[in-house]
Amino acid sequence: MVNKNTQIDLERITHICAQLAFRAGDSDSLSLLEEVKKITFPYIKEYEELEASRVLQIQEFSRTLEAIVNVVFKVKKNEGQSFYYDLFEGKLAKDIGLTTDLVKGKNLEELFTYEQAAFFRQKYALAFSGDTISYKHQYKGRYFETTLSPVENNGEIVEVIGSSVEVTSYEEAEQRLEHMASHDHLTNLPNRNRLQKDLTNSSSTGSPFTIIFCNLDRFKYVNDTMGHIAGDQVLLLVAERIQRSLSAKDQLYRLGGDEFVVCLKGMHTQSEIAKLGKEILQDIRLPINLLGRQFFITASLGAAQYPKDGPSAARLLTSAEVAMHFCKQNGRQNLLFYLPNMNKHYETVITLEGDLRQALTLNELYLHYQPKVDVRTGYISGMEALVRWKHPKRGSVSPAEFIPVAEETGLINQLDEWVLKEACRQNQEWIELGYAPERVAVNVSANEIQRPDFSENVRSILVESMMDPQYLEIEVTENSVMRNTEQCIQTMQNLKSMGVSLSIDDFGTGYSSLSYLRQFPIHYLKIDQAFIKRVLTDPSDAEMVKAMLQLAEAFKLEVVAEGIEDQEVLDFLKENECAYYQGYHFSKPLPPHEMEKLLIKKQTYS
Repeated sequence: MVNKNTQIDLERITHICAQLAFRAGDSDSLSLLEEVKKITFPYIKEYEELEASRVLQIQEFSRTLEAIVNVVFKVKKNEGQSFYYDLFEGKLAKDIGLTTDLVKGKNLEELFTYEQAAFFRQKYALAFSGDTISYKHQYKGRYFETTLSPVENNGEIVEVIGSSVEVTSYEEAEQRLEHMASHDHLTNLPNRNRLQKDLTNSSSTGSPFTIIFCNLDRFKYVNDTMGHIAGDQVLLLVAERIQRSLSAKDQLYRLGGDEFVVCLKGMHTQSEIAKLGKEILQDIRLPINLLGRQFFITASLGAAQYPKDGPSAARLLTSAEVAMHFCKQNGRQNLLFYLPNMNKHYETVITLEGDLRQALTLNELYLHYQPKVDVRTGYISGMEALVRWKHPKRGSVSPAEFIPVAEETGLINQLDEWVLKEACRQNQEWIELGYAPERVAVNVSANEIQRPDFSENVRSILVESMMDPQYLEIEVTENSVMRNTEQCIQTMQNLKSMGVSLSIDDFGTGYSSLSYLRQFPIHYLKIDQAFIKRVLTDPSDAEMVKAMLQLAEAFKLEVVAEGIEDQEVLDFLKENECAYYQGYHFSKPLPPHEMEKLLIKKQTYS
């Protein structure tokens, strides 16, 4: 810094130097030089001190930059308006391999990929326009939060100062949380939230796509009989099997429970969708080996196509679900395409569920009894209790309509218990009134027979009704006892030890093996009417029934033939030594007061 005294000293030095030049070689020149030395020495010393101080400041600044944990950088523009770095410092800068000595003066394309350079160029341009901006970006697999601040000089942006902090751990945590919110924790498949988001995005583009709603049939029985851990293993296996049938561009979602959705991008014909559905169903029903057991599971599928089956994501999903429920009500183990008239049916099912819950509490249900008749003598030798429902508005509702609803909604347990209690109560009442005791048969669902506490529930009901166990027969379907065979055998043995009779209903329609049939502690086989009704017209059915009768004889079991409607079929049964029959040929299912008349008369068929 030049002050007034310094200016005077400089003028003196200039004057002396001029005299030195004039007096070169003169003896007075030495004294003049000495005078210059005296004058300049303080300034030389001051300069050296200033220079030393500047060096110290630079060193301190460098140490400060090196000590910075994050990244500090400076961006400038050259004459060609290209951005370059003038500074790039900090411990994080060293860690990612971007330091001043490596990047200074280089343009963005020399340091980054084309996409990265374009991204940074756009951000720096905003900062040079006067904006202070912050943004998140990725570099070498790590995440950074960067802030850019423009530096002004005389109203012009001359450079931009940037600072970056690594946020990888936060970003990964955020991604994990986002993943958890959008994915199923068991299967790691996208969940309902993700499905709704994806469907909304897909529908906003107007491009066609298809969704297939998949629901496992009677999966509740797996959880109830084998436990939820085993159920989870089945869900994982099913997810894997469905995924196997899909292409790379298709997406599988799990909505929860035993519900899955497949989304097919692009245009697909119904034949293509049906073919895929068939593959999925075939894969799902392959044998499952778990906990030392082998069992099978099936599924019902409903398909809906955008935009014809629903203009929005929510509507389309509902359409697919409606089609799936319609499939369950019409045989299961199939794929059905959504049709508008299914809505009314679905609404009916939903209404029916609510009404059935109410019916169980308001005593709208009642029992009819169909006699079981001795083929040889024509005497009644028992009866089967069959549930009926008189709806206050709809009138009589067919069991074929409300029992599947009960099974799907979990009401079947409550329904089975009510039927069992009412059948035992009514039969005990008849016995106490002096009628000849007859055995009453009650058909229980697969869910009930597989419950570990079922035999104890039966014991409690018998105690409550005071009916002798020998007058109760429990009917179970062939397939129901094959789902959890060991547990079923134990339950059946418990019932038999109590004195309760047991029968396999609808024999021939399932997949029980002879080895298991030998183990079941049963007394009767009931041959399904599907075989009986054609014994006179279809030789193969006739041979099948004969084989069943021979099999029963070998296992020392008695046979009840169902659905007998004419004398000729009854004659066939007599000829082949069938023990009992049920059917309209003798009597339709009767209300209690009409059944009571048959008990009074001890009616025979002549």
